[in-house]
Amino acid sequence: MHFWLFLVLYCLINNGFFWLAHILVYSARYNIVLEYIWILPLLFLSKRWSFILFAVAYCAIYFLDILYWIKQFYHYDNFIEFIELLRFLPHAPKLYWLFILIFIFYLAISLFLIFKYLSRLISAKSIWPLAIIYFIFFSFFYDYRGVNLSDRYATRGWWGSYYETIQNLKFNNEFFWRGTLKPEFYDWPHGGALQKQIDLKHPPKKILFILNESWGTFVPEHGYINSSVKAPLLNLPNVKLIAEGENPALHSTIMGELRELCDLKAKSSNFKLGPFDKFKKCVPVRLQKQGYDVQAFHGSYAKMYDRKDWYPHMGLQNARFFPQFSNIKQCHSFPGACDYNIVHDVSAANKSAQGKSFIYWLTLNTHHPYSELDMLSANKYDCQQPLFNGRQEACRNLNLQHQFFQILADEMRAGGFKDTDIVIVGDHSPPIILDKYKDSFKPDSVPFIHVKVN
Repeated sequence: MHFWLFLVLYCLINNGFFWLAHILVYSARYNIVLEYIWILPLLFLSKRWSFILFAVAYCAIYFLDILYWIKQFYHYDNFIEFIELLRFLPHAPKLYWLFILIFIFYLAISLFLIFKYLSRLISAKSIWPLAIIYFIFFSFFYDYRGVNLSDRYATRGWWGSYYETIQNLKFNNEFFWRGTLKPEFYDWPHGGALQKQIDLKHPPKKILFILNESWGTFVPEHGYINSSVKAPLLNLPNVKLIAEGENPALHSTIMGELRELCDLKAKSSNFKLGPFDKFKKCVPVRLQKQGYDVQAFHGSYAKMYDRKDWYPHMGLQNARFFPQFSNIKQCHSFPGACDYNIVHDVSAANKSAQGKSFIYWLTLNTHHPYSELDMLSANKYDCQQPLFNGRQEACRNLNLQHQFFQILADEMRAGGFKDTDIVIVGDHSPPIILDKYKDSFKPDSVPFIHVKVN
């Protein structure tokens, strides 16, 4: 009887957090992860060395559990790439730090409860009923469905094994264990929106290219919203619409930079390792050869994603990062300068350019978690209307995007960006974590717009 009580409580401890997460953020995961069951013999032996091995194994499984859970919200390709991302945690939004503290706290509480209380309910003899459970799982109930990549990498089912999921060649041939140290740059087969819109053989005199953080295509009913987001630009009498549409995209900001500036993709995000020979065809390099003054602006820090190391190889030697701006007030969605202030620096740089000019601006404040604290005025979209039921993050994203296009339009109205071709494109589809519905934006494409300011 003690064994079955132990098993119920043990499963509650190592799965309860994720059950609660499913209720709060509508995440998906196996209800019971079998790896936690497989390591129980180490606990049942009740030896000092077996307790140590159990704790190590439990932590490793929990870490893998968290990694796979995160992947349904934030895409990364392999374990090494994820470890690389951890270097930038000091600059992450506060919400992400809160998640990390919760993960660590829950792990500590779990191990404390297991060793302090649950271990008293079992002994070495408990291995025999456990062996029967093993036999039942292996013989009748083993879940071979794995994970469906079309569903944001979410695992579903009453029970399942991450080992089986990772080994499932149909979905996860290289999920964790084969990391790529060098990015290995390849041609992006679809072409970036920038090079489709700007004829590099006969480019306009002044070009402003904006890679717009988390600008996506809203897909539920009422498609007028996508038009209304960028309407502030098109309502100006001195702005001529050249083209607008959508373009295929990958999953991260720096992949968006590589796609748009160089028509390339990469197997990892560790760009600083090169090789940089393919960067010779990047747009800034090619325009520099034609006599263009090239500048870049980004509200975050130069060491974020090691941009200080690989930007120069891309032709972005003259790049300004935080805090190299006239107003260094920091916004909330992601630590760094506010785009509604940086727009004045970008405009001033565009005005002061004496000859041919290319300016690249990577925006920041529309980054997840889409903070309402970054809103300057009343929201464009009422997030309480039925359309946004279960889509509050999506609504905040749309409000911040509309604000971005409004501040850009205001700068144009004030006389900025005269005689300039402006191309704006999303870097990736907006990540959605806390919304009930995760399908608010098209997952594999981003919008773009090309206008001419007279």
